[in-house]
Amino acid sequence: MTGIEKITGKIISEAEADAAAIISGAQERCAEIMFASSAECEKIKAELEEKAAKDAESIVSRAKSTAAMQKRNILLSARREATDRVFKSAYKEILNLPEEKYCEVVARFVADAVLEQIETEKTNVALYGEEEALLPEKYELIFNKNDREKLSGQILDGVGRIVIGKMSRDELQKLVIAEDTADIEGGVIVRFGRTECNCSLETVFAQLRERLEGEISSLLFSFEDKK
Repeated sequence: MTGIEKITGKIISEAEADAAAIISGAQERCAEIMFASSAECEKIKAELEEKAAKDAESIVSRAKSTAAMQKRNILLSARREATDRVFKSAYKEILNLPEEKYCEVVARFVADAVLEQIETEKTNVALYGEEEALLPEKYELIFNKNDREKLSGQILDGVGRIVIGKMSRDELQKLVIAEDTADIEGGVIVRFGRTECNCSLETVFAQLRERLEGEISSLLFSFEDKK
């Protein structure tokens, strides 16, 4: 072998060694990259699975919450409907009482309103004096047209029986039946000068409902609450 061939062979041999080293390094890097990619893929896969599990849990939780809310809304609606029926039934029962009983109920409304007014007047007189207290000249009972024509006298007599010993003769003489009528189904409106006490059945039952609705609802659905 000539010197040139030796030199050429060495160059080629070194080049091949360098190439082999490069290839080996490249292969190792590729292996590293592939391993890293595989690990990253596994990591991504695990993250996606965890996220999917959390999303699924969240969806189920929201569904349960929505179902529970719908159940509550249905129960509340049922309670309101049942309570409505109770109050409407009681309202109709009062409205359709026998005449004598109905007059007693309305007379009690009037008596309570007038006695409360008298107490207010006494307080005002004590605070401001009789001239400044602006006491009304009469206590007017305003009925619907039918009750005024048929029952007002009977109701007024009933008031007199209830307030015996609680009102003076002068105070009793202030009780009069108003000339005008009111657009109410039943009950009465008591007018004290410029102020009125609404004792119509509609208003009385609205006030009763505001006070008693929760209690009645609890009684109606006590069996449901125990489940």
